[in-house]
Amino acid sequence: MRKIIIILCLLLPVVAFGYTDHRGRNLDSLERVAARYTPDKLASASKEELVDYAMLCRELTWGYLQIDATKCVYYGRQAIRLGEQLGGDMTVFDASILVGQTFWAREQYDSARVYYNKTAAALASMESDNPPRKENDLDANRSRLWGTMGNFYAVQDSIELASFYYNKAAEIFDKYGDYQQNAILYYNLGEIRMDAGDKKQAKADYDRSLTAARQSGDSLMVAIAMKGQGRWYKENGQMRKALQCLKEAEAYYANHPQEEAQSRSETLDYMTASYDALNRNIRSIAISLALLLAAAIMALLIAIRLKKTKKELTATAEVLDETIEELRPEEGAASSHNIHLAKREKEVARLIMDGKTTKEIASEMGVNEQTVFWYRKRLYAKLNVHSAVQLASEMQKLGLDQ
Repeated sequence: MRKIIIILCLLLPVVAFGYTDHRGRNLDSLERVAARYTPDKLASASKEELVDYAMLCRELTWGYLQIDATKCVYYGRQAIRLGEQLGGDMTVFDASILVGQTFWAREQYDSARVYYNKTAAALASMESDNPPRKENDLDANRSRLWGTMGNFYAVQDSIELASFYYNKAAEIFDKYGDYQQNAILYYNLGEIRMDAGDKKQAKADYDRSLTAARQSGDSLMVAIAMKGQGRWYKENGQMRKALQCLKEAEAYYANHPQEEAQSRSETLDYMTASYDALNRNIRSIAISLALLLAAAIMALLIAIRLKKTKKELTATAEVLDETIEELRPEEGAASSHNIHLAKREKEVARLIMDGKTTKEIASEMGVNEQTVFWYRKRLYAKLNVHSAVQLASEMQKLGLDQ
C-alpha cells in the first residue's frame, strides 16, 4: 500500500499550476547565484532583491527535493523566512509543503506536521486575499495540500483522517476532470481499507479507482486499478474473477517490464496465490463429484478431466513460481555463461525461431497455450528481448541455438 502512496506523493505537487520542472536546471549555477547573497548583502538589500532571493531559494528547494534532503530543507527554510517577511504566501506555501514532504520521507512526522501547518496557514491567507486569487489556482493548492495530508495520515494508519483528506482532494480532481489522480487516490484508499479489514468499503474504493482509470484512458492507471480489483476478489475467495482482473493488469506490465517491475511482481504474487486457491477448489469439487457419481463411465470421465486439469494447473503454477524468481535481473552483462535455458525452454525457443505460433507450439509439445505463453515470457525476460526476431538474434549471438 505505501509504495503506491509514494507515487501519489510525487504526482500531487505537479498539479500546482505554478510548478516548473527543475530537474533539467543547473543547480550548481543557481547555488552560485544564491551564494552572492551574503548576510551583509541581505541586511541592506532592497525589497526587490529580497524577492529575487526568495524566489531563487524556492527554485532550489524544488530542485533538491528528490536529490539532497539537507539542501532542500535549508533553502526551503530560507524561502519560508523571506516569504513570511515579505508577505509572499505562495512562496511560504510552496516551500513549506516541500520541506514537510522531506521530513515525511524521513519519518520525522512531528517536524513534517509543523511545516504542513505552515502550508495550511499560507493557504488560508491566500483564500482571504482581497482581491481574491483565481479559483483554479486556489483549487490546485488545496488539492495538493489535501492529497499530501491524506498520504501523511495514511502511513500513520489514521484511516479516518486519510480518507477525509483524500476525499477533499478527490472533489477538486473531479471538478477539473483529473481522472488519473483520482484513479491512484481511490486505489490508495482501497488498499488502506483492505489492510484494515474493511472489505466492503475497499470494494467501493477500488470500483471508483477503476472508473476513474478508464475515464483517464491511461493504461497504467487501469492496470493499477485492476490489480486492486484482483486483490479484492482473491481475498474474498472469488478466484476466477481475481484471475480475470489480474491477467488484464499483467497484460500491461508484460509490455512494460522495466517501468513497472514492482507492481508486476505484486500482480504475479496475487496470480500465483489465486491459481493455488483455484487448484485447491477444483480438487475439492472433483472429490465431491467422485463420491456422488456411481456410474463407472462418469467416474472415468471425471478422472480424465481431473488429470488433465491438474496437469495444466501444476504446469502453470510451476512456471509462475520460476517466473517470479527469474524475472529478477541478474548482475553482470548477459552471456552464454550466465544464462541457463532449461530443456523445455530450448524446445520452445527452437519452435519460436521456426516461426511456429503459440497454438502450434502447444499442440506439438502437448501442453496448453497458457503454458507456452509463460515459457515465451520467461525467454524474453532472460534474454532481455521483446519479439521473436530479437529472440532469434540473441540466441544466435550467445550461442544458445546449438
